[in-house]
Amino acid sequence: MTGRPRTAGADDRALLSELRRMWSDADPVPPSLAGRVRFAVRLANLEAELTAMPVRLEVVSARGDGASRVLTFERDGFAVLVNVTTGAAGTVRVDGWLAPPAAHDVELLTTAGPRTARCDGEGRFVIEGARPGPARLAVRPAGAGPPVTTPVIEL
Repeated sequence: MTGRPRTAGADDRALLSELRRMWSDADPVPPSLAGRVRFAVRLANLEAELTAMPVRLEVVSARGDGASRVLTFERDGFAVLVNVTTGAAGTVRVDGWLAPPAAHDVELLTTAGPRTARCDGEGRFVIEGARPGPARLAVRPAGAGPPVTTPVIEL
């Protein structure tokens, strides 16, 4: 060897061409594959955009003070219901419930840093003292598996 990279010669190109023909005959690319891939990529991009969009749902509380909001999310087999309450000191309290209930770890990811809680056996968790602003919940399933995240919400 001379240390120079080897370039494909005519024999190599002919062999690769024959292999391509063989595989094209044995297992041709479905005609709809490119369209399905483009659709899947557009759908994944749309989901990423929707996940990144801030969500703010206002719900009038039973007392009529307007200081409480209820938000619900469903993703990857988890349903999350959170009640966001603004406290007198300007902080936010997040009361949440997960279904199916289990002792999952929950993280409230905010610009001020994460705040963590652990669900009780009934799927309930509380995170207190959060600052208002954009946030996202990340549920880390008990046992194994990747975290499940909610869209960005405005606290």
